[in-house]
Amino acid sequence: MANEFRKVKKAVLSHVQTLFEEMEESMAMSHQEKYALLEDACENATDKDELRVALEQWYAEHSEDLQLDRDIDEIWDGAIALIEDQEEEGIVDEDEEEFDEDEEEEEELEPNYNNEYEK
Repeated sequence: MANEFRKVKKAVLSHVQTLFEEMEESMAMSHQEKYALLEDACENATDKDELRVALEQWYAEHSEDLQLDRDIDEIWDGAIALIEDQEEEGIVDEDEEEFDEDEEEEEELEPNYNNEYEK
């Protein structure tokens, strides 16, 4: 009798753990899809104001599904605070660094209009 109890207990715990893992996997996939939609929305923005609008639209469409515990202002303010923290710590954004390198390459490729052939 005790042996059967242990088997059932182990089976119940194992089955519930499997159910939770499946739920977590499904939730993770859903979050990845929602994040991809946010990336797409942000890609179309050309300035900070449009970026805020894109975030607000994405938030309005998906916040209920995601059950975020923060409102749109908290998310925006958190992102801005992250930038400020990184600037204080001297952390360089990789995208910004790439942009600077591209800018330098463009400058190097610009023709030199100093006429070397003038006497």
